[in-house]
Parts: sequence; C-alpha cells; structure tokens
Amino acid sequence: MSSNWNEKKTRYNDMALMWEKKDDIQKLLTIVQSDAVDVFNTFLEYRFVLEFTSEQQHLLEKAPDFWSEVICALRFSLIMKTARIFDETKGAIGLKKVYDFLEQSKYRDNLKKELKDCRARYSDYQKYINDIKTVRDKIYAHNDKIEYSFWKNATEYDMATDVEFDGEFWKVLEEILIWVRDSVLSLRVLVGDGYPVNREIANDLVNMFKK
Repeated sequence: MSSNWNEKKTRYNDMALMWEKKDDIQKLLTIVQSDAVDVFNTFLEYRFVLEFTSEQQHLLEKAPDFWSEVICALRFSLIMKTARIFDETKGAIGLKKVYDFLEQSKYRDNLKKELKDCRARYSDYQKYINDIKTVRDKIYAHNDKIEYSFWKNATEYDMATDVEFDGEFWKVLEEILIWVRDSVLSLRVLVGDGYPVNREIANDLVNMFKK
C-alpha cells in the first residue's frame, strides 16, 4: 500500500516543532502536508468501503441505498480534496504556488534540488491532475452545461464522466497522493520541521459487524 507512514511518524518524534515556534514557511508546509495526509486517508477509506461491499454482498443488499450514498459521498470528498491540492485558480494555494513561495523564501538554496524534482514529478502527472480537475469542474463542483445537455454532446459527456471510473486513473491517483504526502515531508525536513502530521488510517470497517 503506502510507505510505512505511521512508522515514519514514530521515527521523527524528536524533530517535532511547536506551532508557535514555526515560521510562516514551516506553518504553510505543515498545513499542506496535513491536507495531503487527509486526502490519502479518504482514498483509503473509499477503497476499504468498495472492498467491503464487494465481499459482503448480503450487507449491501440489506441497505443498498445507504451504501450507495456512502460510496458517492466518499468519492465526492476524494475528488474535491484532491483537486484542492492542485488548485491553480487565483487566490487559491495549490502545490505550484507553494513551490513558488518556497523558491522566494530564505530556504530556497536548501530546497533547490528538491523543488526541481517536485516540479518534474508534477509535470509527469499533469494529465491525471487535469483529469481530476475536469471531474471536479464538470461533475462535482458545477452544473456543467455538458452534463445538463448530455443528449446533445454525448462524446464530450463521456469524456467528462468516464475518467473517474477508469482503472488506470485510480491506480495512478494513489501513486500521486503518496508522492504529494511524502514529497511535502521531504520539503519540511529541509526547512527544519520534519515531523509527519496525522496518521494513516487502518481498515476498521469490519469491526462494525463483529459480534
């Protein structure tokens, strides 16, 4: 699955900085990493629910409407949270703008190589990042005209909706989210604040139905 995130948190115990002792850059990266861990946990929860409902068909059949809403809500949350990390609209602070801030900060010399690598990986994932934004903009965040007149624009509608259910998309999405989480930790280490925030959730869904 991921990269022993909870073990990393234990390993970095002695590097934790109190919030009031952090400078603005350290605070910014702390918030960004918190968001990154949060969205990856949503990804995991979405996967856990899909696996559980697939394996426990009898429970799915008992409450199909409930499980359908749970799955839809998790998918909605996952897409919106992921798109927020990569938001490039005016006034938003997405990863690219964070990189810009870091390149103008007092840490820029220490971060030069890491930021170059981050921008290169971002570029590698650009197609999938664009897909995430497309799903957000055309399906979840707005009443897009294509969706509301899909009978007139069937080809465009299919392009906007199919991406969220494509197997490769979800596989790469996991890879992207792990990269964001871990790369921001690397940046935080280089600015003197390397304690991982939050924890990776466990699959405790099955515990609800144990006697």
